[in-house]
Amino acid sequence: MRLVAFCEARGDFDTLSGLVDRVLAGHATWIADLLDGGAEVAAAVRTWHGDTLLHQTEFFDLHGIRAYREALELRPIHGRFGGEPGAAGAAMARTAFQIVRELRRRHSDNPIDAVLLVWDTDDDLTRISGLEQARDLAWDFAIAIGCPHVERESWVLSGFEPRDEGERERLGTLRAEIGFAPNEHPHELTAKHDHDKKSVKRVLGFLTGGDRERETACWRDTPLATLRERGNANGLAAFLDEVAERIVPLCVRR
Repeated sequence: MRLVAFCEARGDFDTLSGLVDRVLAGHATWIADLLDGGAEVAAAVRTWHGDTLLHQTEFFDLHGIRAYREALELRPIHGRFGGEPGAAGAAMARTAFQIVRELRRRHSDNPIDAVLLVWDTDDDLTRISGLEQARDLAWDFAIAIGCPHVERESWVLSGFEPRDEGERERLGTLRAEIGFAPNEHPHELTAKHDHDKKSVKRVLGFLTGGDRERETACWRDTPLATLRERGNANGLAAFLDEVAERIVPLCVRR
């Protein structure tokens, strides 16, 4: 499969692409074996069509949607969505899918099969409706969407399990401070400022000591069943379902 990702930062891409691989690997042993065989072998299952237009990264930055459209010399699309006005993010997502359609045309010998668009809700759940409105338009490729509520760090926090006494103490400190276990109820961390008591960024940084590898282990090593259970209210379970329902069948057919 040839996949393309639209998200807001490198950390978002690392998380979403890693979760995609985990869902794929969980579907069949032969897929898991290929994905574990190193980058070249894993390419037999999936590759990522990166941003070769502006930033030379493995993903397209949602903040640069207009710049991508202009680089491809595409006219903006206007109009309603199924007869309704667009909710938050609908126009942005429609432009992202327009960009993918053009990339498919330019790379018809090796076309993109699916798009994954992940965008933080920032405590605005209408963004989910906006992305769905854009997806419901006519596109000739698969689309999986994800909306971390309120930020991607909430998904990471869903997989935090204390590894030693120090981490258990830090988790206990936070539980006493905010009144609940943040790794079990990450969707309740809705503060908008990073220094606030219920900021998911602050909580995750405190628990992991700001260690990026420790953060990665949260979504890489924790059982998917646990991620689904804890991520039922923060968009993680919904995203895993999107991948299972819309991306896995493409791989199996191939």
